[in-house]
Amino acid sequence: MVQVKRQDRRKVYEYLLMEGVIVIKKDMALPLHSETGVKNLEVWMLLRSLRDKKLVDLVFSWQYYYYYLKAEGVKYVRDKLGIVEDVIPATFKKADKKFEEDVPERRGPRGNKPFGRGGNRGPRRAEEQTETAQQ
Repeated sequence: MVQVKRQDRRKVYEYLLMEGVIVIKKDMALPLHSETGVKNLEVWMLLRSLRDKKLVDLVFSWQYYYYYLKAEGVKYVRDKLGIVEDVIPATFKKADKKFEEDVPERRGPRGNKPFGRGGNRGPRRAEEQTETAQQ
């Protein structure tokens, strides 16, 4: 059992509440967690405790733990920190979709229809032969 200081627990909870996700490298010998400045082992133990209470989701990939805060976890962390409901995690906010409006649509040479399979190949051979025969 690892005992975590109140200030360190507060740092981890504040970071988790602001971001909505926290990433921990699976190296318990690391002296400090890069984002919070708390010992890596203590951060892992705190989040493992929150996962056991079903307040965060865990995804493990490539030797990194990804802990995502759930809606129940947001309420729990707010209560522990004594913060009002104005703070919303970054992962809960809607993203702007302006980038889709800036991209022009690609349309083929036939007007409204896009390029088909094979793309724009130019005029067909039969059309070329009729054009040369007419000349």
